[in-house]
Amino acid sequence: MGECRFPMIGNTPIKDSEMTKGKLMLTAAVTAVSLNGFAQQEEVAEQGGAMAARAVETFEWGLLVEAEGGYAKVGGESESDIILATMEFRLEAALTDWLRGNLGLLWEEDSREDDNVDEGFITLGASESIPYYLVIGRFWQPVGSFESAFISDPLTLELMEMNQTAAMIGYGNSWVDANVGAFKGDTKAGILDGDTTVSDGFASVAFTPADPVQCGAYWLSDMMETYNYGSVGGLISDQPGYEKVGGAGAYLNLYLGRFTIYAEFASALDAYKLGGEEYTPAAYNLEGSYQVNDQVVVGIKYESSEDLYAGYNRTLSAVGDKYPGQAYGTVVSYGFHENASVAAEYLRVEELDDDANGHLFTVQLALEI
Repeated sequence: MGECRFPMIGNTPIKDSEMTKGKLMLTAAVTAVSLNGFAQQEEVAEQGGAMAARAVETFEWGLLVEAEGGYAKVGGESESDIILATMEFRLEAALTDWLRGNLGLLWEEDSREDDNVDEGFITLGASESIPYYLVIGRFWQPVGSFESAFISDPLTLELMEMNQTAAMIGYGNSWVDANVGAFKGDTKAGILDGDTTVSDGFASVAFTPADPVQCGAYWLSDMMETYNYGSVGGLISDQPGYEKVGGAGAYLNLYLGRFTIYAEFASALDAYKLGGEEYTPAAYNLEGSYQVNDQVVVGIKYESSEDLYAGYNRTLSAVGDKYPGQAYGTVVSYGFHENASVAAEYLRVEELDDDANGHLFTVQLALEI
């Protein structure tokens, strides 16, 4: 037999002309599929790029830097320091008016040098079309107003401020905002018995009946879960006689032209019984400020606290590091640029540990964008 010089498919020889037609048809088919795939990929890429572009366009960010110098003379002893008090960055991305994500990073010298994630949460709703909202993640719970014209934090903030990973639902419009939330506590006695359920909660309501008036009230299931006071809770929650105690507070803010008034009160709803003693933490803050001109603001304040401590000695079974029983003073701030200001504050502090009294002077340079 002679040798067949054509390729074979099955038992049928294919001539060169037929093979060429097949190649052309196969090439055309592959090309069509490829072009269709590329078109789909380009469409997906365009959609993703458009979504990313919309997200970038809605980015809102802020930067706060505060450097402070301070001098204190308390109980006959003096100390001074210069610190970078605050380095804060915040970012919000809104994919729609009802879907937003927030990130907050915070560094504070001597206090927030390790855990720098201040906030990270998602918000659903809270828009004009959807007044109901869900917030979930790590955020500062709305248990307090804490408005202040001073450099130092008010004692109400030291008592009640909270930063927990939680879930919160609420409703808000131009004159009312009400919410309730839940979280898994860190210091409640039940954890020692294996209770790690989500069993702590908070609630708040805020009213704006008129532009110059803001007021509200709030409740927390356990005072020892607050951001600053919680460090005490971690030390006392396993002590004999400890039971968790709820807290509540209320505030009124008035914006009367150049005058501003802040008033707030917060307290535990019962007493903690430890080492044969009873402690009922409470604090209030009263401030008034006056805007002299576009750049200068002056303010005065009086604040007080009861049984407000920052530490607990397990050996002595006693609380310590007392916040001032009362403090009063003045502040002057000067905005020398639309994004920068300098402020000076004086506080007279009384009824500290061992009934010590003293003076605090603080100067702050702040940059906010």
